[in-house]
Amino acid sequence: MSDLGCGRSWEEIHRVRGVELTCPECGGQVHARLSKLDTRHFYHRTKPPSCSLANESLEHHLLKLELVTCARVAGFQAQLEVAAPTGEWRADVMVFSPDGTRLMALEAQLSPITVEEIAARTGLYERDGVRVCWFGFRPRPWVGTVPTLLVQAPEDRGQEWRVTAGLARLSTRPMGWSPVGTTLGDAVSWMLTGRIVPHKPRSSARRVTDEDGWGEWAHGWTRSWNDGWRLWWTAPTYLALDAQGAREEAEARRRQQAEEEAEARRRAIEEKERAQKKAIKDRAYAAFWSRTALNQQQWRYFRAIAELFFSRDLVFGAPDPRYGDGRPVYERGGLVGEQWTLVGVACPDPRRLRASAEELPLLVPSHSELDTLAGRAWAPFQVYVFNPDTGEMDQERVPPAMVSP
Repeated sequence: MSDLGCGRSWEEIHRVRGVELTCPECGGQVHARLSKLDTRHFYHRTKPPSCSLANESLEHHLLKLELVTCARVAGFQAQLEVAAPTGEWRADVMVFSPDGTRLMALEAQLSPITVEEIAARTGLYERDGVRVCWFGFRPRPWVGTVPTLLVQAPEDRGQEWRVTAGLARLSTRPMGWSPVGTTLGDAVSWMLTGRIVPHKPRSSARRVTDEDGWGEWAHGWTRSWNDGWRLWWTAPTYLALDAQGAREEAEARRRQQAEEEAEARRRAIEEKERAQKKAIKDRAYAAFWSRTALNQQQWRYFRAIAELFFSRDLVFGAPDPRYGDGRPVYERGGLVGEQWTLVGVACPDPRRLRASAEELPLLVPSHSELDTLAGRAWAPFQVYVFNPDTGEMDQERVPPAMVSP
């Protein structure tokens, strides 16, 4: 500042005899001088062992100077090394609102610090109602865990400081974050005026990448095993878009969950129906084997004899009450064997014969079954005997007995 922030000119303290200057932290004697870049600064006459101001690097001093300059150019009052009344924190640069209250701390963080330590220091600022942004030059473990901007100093005099990471915009088709490049002066002005705010993404878009999908600064800039920055600076408009995207994703998840639950209910109903049908079929088979007294081997022989006799590819269905609890017999045909034609009934219960017995041939494993059917026939029945024990094959048309169907 032209009056050094205290109503004195540079000429009054630079190379002036009899002027005693002291460090605001350690109280040690300091002197004013110009650097090779004509930057005004102070240095300790005797470097103290524990004064943080004396231990700051030239990079740290230059970054603090640029931050305070950016804040003042943006039209705000800003001071260096402003401490809390309690001494719990001291801001590198404190920016004040027009009414003189503390507005925002701008912290140049170039020395090592843990994620836990910087979170605690950020919490102290937030407790006292002071916003904060941390500035650095390169990736560190804490980067992106608190409001952060990474910056780059100009290579030549006259060039501007640039923001390299920490500022992003949101696109919605498809939804994704992309980096925003700007000068440090613009970024500081935007954050002081509320045009950008720190934001933790709410939607599934959690990466900041270039439009071509490369140049991702939000991934791998903290730890090699970290999944990226947790928050970054963006415009309030993008906060609304991100919130809308999060709501739409939540609604899509709810719809998907509802569809999955409906599908699960449908599958459960189908499974229950299949289980019921299987139970009915199992009972029908159990009754069939019990009534016919055939074992599996006899049944295989019975089927083979029938196919041999008719010279057809036969398929035997499950016991069916529509056919007197006998097993319907189909002839399989067509080019791919998908056409089934009902051609007879195997081993029906003589007590449960229906009208179909008048139209369809009846297949039985013994002549005793033939005699039983003959005793209950109310119309001419065509009966085939295929004895699985003897291999006997016989056919007979049974006349109606003196019974009613």
